[in-house]
Amino acid sequence: MENIPKRTKKEDWESFIEICSTDEEKIKREKGKLSREHMKLPHTFGKFGCARIEEELIKEIPDGTVTRTHVFVATHTSKDGSCPFLELRPSLNEIKRLVSLDPYLGEKDLDNDPVAKVIGRDSKGRVRGLGTHVTKTVVHASAPYIKIVEEERRKRESTDENVKLVMQRLDEETRARKILAEKLEGYAPKFENTSPQPSMINVSDKAKLFREAT
Repeated sequence: MENIPKRTKKEDWESFIEICSTDEEKIKREKGKLSREHMKLPHTFGKFGCARIEEELIKEIPDGTVTRTHVFVATHTSKDGSCPFLELRPSLNEIKRLVSLDPYLGEKDLDNDPVAKVIGRDSKGRVRGLGTHVTKTVVHASAPYIKIVEEERRKRESTDENVKLVMQRLDEETRARKILAEKLEGYAPKFENTSPQPSMINVSDKAKLFREAT
């Protein structure tokens, strides 16, 4: 009872310890360890799940386009990018090599993307790299709606970019007008000094005086 986590009530911790100490829970933990040891494709996402990893990838990738290949690599490597599973390293290295040769290869369908080419095509049931309860049927059924969402997102980003360009041009024009106005204010005194004085005699008056004098 000395290792009670912070902000955890003592009675809650005692109840948790009691549940974990039952024979049923011990059997479950042992089965879980054996299942993990016999996994053909051990993963690193732990309790977070593929969906949580995918959400983080969407934030990190500039255009927000995350493929099955992105998720598969992220859920089978550590935070530093290395693979802790010796038997899986050659496959991950090959997937990364294919992506480096063709960055758009990951956008192909589930039967032709890098994961399918290296690990093999998915049969019935779950799809590798997309978490539990995700089948090809689910992916294919949701594809049109995902495409619509992506198109709307791109349109919105394009509109936002156009607005930024317009505002930038307006700012440039405003600055140009300000500079022009300042220059005109500087020229104003010079124009005043060179303007004709009221007492000056025009040419016609000079001609009249000359005729009268002669």
